[in-house]
Amino acid sequence: MRVFVSEYVCGGAWPDELLDNSMAAEGRAMLVSLVQDLLRIPAVNVVTTWDQRLGTFPIDRLTGLTVVRTRSSTEEEYEFKRLCEESDAAFVIAPEFHGILAARVKTASKLTSLAGCNFEATALCSDKLRLAEFLSDVGISTIPTECFEPTLGEFAAPSFEPAFPCVIKPRDGAGSVLTFKVLNFAELKQRSKHFLTAGGDFRFVRQPFVEGIAVSCAAIVVADQARQRAGTQKSLHIDVLPPCEQILSGDGTFRYEGADYPGRLKPSDRDRIENIVRRCCASIPGLNGYVGFDLLIPHNDAVPCVVEINPRLTTGYLLWRKLCNENLAARMSGLSLSDDPVGDESLSWKSGPNAIRVNSLSNNGTCPK
Repeated sequence: MRVFVSEYVCGGAWPDELLDNSMAAEGRAMLVSLVQDLLRIPAVNVVTTWDQRLGTFPIDRLTGLTVVRTRSSTEEEYEFKRLCEESDAAFVIAPEFHGILAARVKTASKLTSLAGCNFEATALCSDKLRLAEFLSDVGISTIPTECFEPTLGEFAAPSFEPAFPCVIKPRDGAGSVLTFKVLNFAELKQRSKHFLTAGGDFRFVRQPFVEGIAVSCAAIVVADQARQRAGTQKSLHIDVLPPCEQILSGDGTFRYEGADYPGRLKPSDRDRIENIVRRCCASIPGLNGYVGFDLLIPHNDAVPCVVEINPRLTTGYLLWRKLCNENLAARMSGLSLSDDPVGDESLSWKSGPNAIRVNSLSNNGTCPK
């Protein structure tokens, strides 16, 4: 079985000058970890692309691994299509902004078997406004979200109260790009000037700022082919990975700085989070493989709410692969290590205190222990 792993930022698709920023570091870490884990599956070969501007590929050449070096975004686009077509399955990792992830998922799904969410689920989850409306309609708690138009003049009053503090972010953003906590109208006007000059083609949304514990969670969703053929209603096997506390910067930009497991989460919090994640997976058609969730547990102990759903691999994978006794890449591929389809068995997790912290990522794409 030949598996293509495509990571947009480090694989050569990034059209601008590559910066040593968090997005590149996170992309590199996800790519390296996933490649290593896939190579542990018997009879699996892996191919990936790598931007030659980044120098040497971060891990030693391993048996079963092919690295295609790309010299431009145009060359990467050609290799992306070719390698999709020549592979049995493809993992697509890309930012949601400007429809990049959805477009690449759509292309890959026409050329190979997609190890991840389909185009419709990807497009829905990539749009924070549409997703918030969808979740509200199906009765899943989320943060109120509405359109925001940057302007140098007056601003429409928000539909929520109080108006401040609030959060302004791209409607289809990734990571914490152009995401800010805003304290008052004067700051909102200042941020709007920045959005108008640096925002490019972004559209923006506004949300109330909610004090609470930021949570990362994820699910691995695998279609149960036997049940689907039998026509039974239950056709998904859903593993919910242990929720962990996100470590975010305190400067109002919500920059990701790592994760703590178990962090400040109580057993009751973890149970509530798992219930919400399972409801999301059952409610959104087309979620498949690894799906990342950002949630918030309000300090007033209200119902945890969904902040975002990432229809792709996230940096939380770096923590969960340390905790799990099994190979998560095998489960995400719909295969066990024995090449048998995944059944009803649940993932098992390491016993003991299990206190693990994933800090900010190092330059070589690895994760500090």
